[in-house]
Amino acid sequence: MFSKKPKKNSEPEPADSRRELEQMLRDAIDRNATVGIVRLGYSGQDPLAQGRLLKWDGEGISIEQLQIIGRDVRFTLGTRVEAFVKFRDTTIVFEAKVADVYKVAKLNDDRAVQSLRLSSPQLLRSGDRRSAFRSSITASGDEIPVHMWFVDRCDDEAVESDQEREYAQMYYTDLVAARRNVSLIPKDEDGQEPRDIEWVDVIRDVQVEKPHAIGRLVDLTANGLGLLMYGIKKMQLDRFERIVLRFDLEESSLDLVVEVRHSIDLRGSTCKVGTLIVHPGIGNMHAPQRRVLEQVAMRVQREQIRHRRSA
Repeated sequence: MFSKKPKKNSEPEPADSRRELEQMLRDAIDRNATVGIVRLGYSGQDPLAQGRLLKWDGEGISIEQLQIIGRDVRFTLGTRVEAFVKFRDTTIVFEAKVADVYKVAKLNDDRAVQSLRLSSPQLLRSGDRRSAFRSSITASGDEIPVHMWFVDRCDDEAVESDQEREYAQMYYTDLVAARRNVSLIPKDEDGQEPRDIEWVDVIRDVQVEKPHAIGRLVDLTANGLGLLMYGIKKMQLDRFERIVLRFDLEESSLDLVVEVRHSIDLRGSTCKVGTLIVHPGIGNMHAPQRRVLEQVAMRVQREQIRHRRSA
């Protein structure tokens, strides 16, 4: 089942380009340029927090205490974030973790400010700050159905009776059918999953003919998706559980794996769910699926901007 490795679609950014972006980021820090950061996977839900870049040393990057429209915002230790720096007509994007929180740092020889520290930047690339915000598919007038299969529903307890199964399916779609006795992801003797999961095989094995749940896409970025799930309640979802999605976008059929990050119950036995894409991974920004998502997000945002200007 897991013997074959899929071909990778990654196309690493050339070393010269990475060095150029790194030098540009160092120049931006020397000039105390503004940085905007948002929690990874919460694009569009969280506003972009902003502060000035202070210093980049062997321990990471120091940033002036972040604010959102005049109020302080706090990030806890270990929070994964995405950062956007505009410098010389280029938007520099990178990921990092919050490594230290709110210590005093020098802005210059005369002034000290409260700051936090990020880990050294990862996945440094050029990008577009607009990709930090979710694009509403609902507002664009499109309705995109989504089929969903639950990966982590591994349970030794069998359903006691046909009547119980029928009741569960009637009110909660087909989540009972999502249960399985053996995990789709092999684990070692210590119960740990491999670092590189063969997601192509997992997707193939979980996608039985009847989806476990259905819904529709409501918003998106290249990193995360907002979904409506029909017949699902918030209490039924586990945070960080993984779901395989299939939907059509821009004449492409996309298979993605997402993690549940937050959810809220709506009227009519519907749940709105925010998710983070875990396959294709964040390190593979050249994956065709991510490119399609980013292209659609940019197109929808441009349409919305034109609509507001003409209103």
